[in-house]
Amino acid sequence: MHKTREELNSIFNAITDPIIVFDAAFKVIKINKAAKEFFTGCPIGKKCFYTKHKFALACKNCPTWQTLKTGATTTSEILNPKTNTTLLLKTYPIYNRLKNIKGVVLIGRESDDVPMKWNR
Repeated sequence: MHKTREELNSIFNAITDPIIVFDAAFKVIKINKAAKEFFTGCPIGKKCFYTKHKFALACKNCPTWQTLKTGATTTSEILNPKTNTTLLLKTYPIYNRLKNIKGVVLIGRESDDVPMKWNR
């Protein structure tokens, strides 16, 4: 079992797109190596919107919030402040055995091909 967990962590961290796993209360429960560059300090156990943006509540256009609310995969885009390129964000619901949403996986993809809605 320990080797399997180690192998999965190795695979998770080999992915160069940022991946963040949230629980249903917006707390960060796991991030891969690529996602660490978007945070100062360790965000594990903390709410993303407070850790990253210093907000008291989730952003109104937050794809994680929308996926938690609707149960649907959500896509949005932001500007990466470090590279000034578009970052496409996709969120996917995580369900428990009873089919209730227990969290969200957020995957980011940096791409010059993704049009920014505010640049159109």
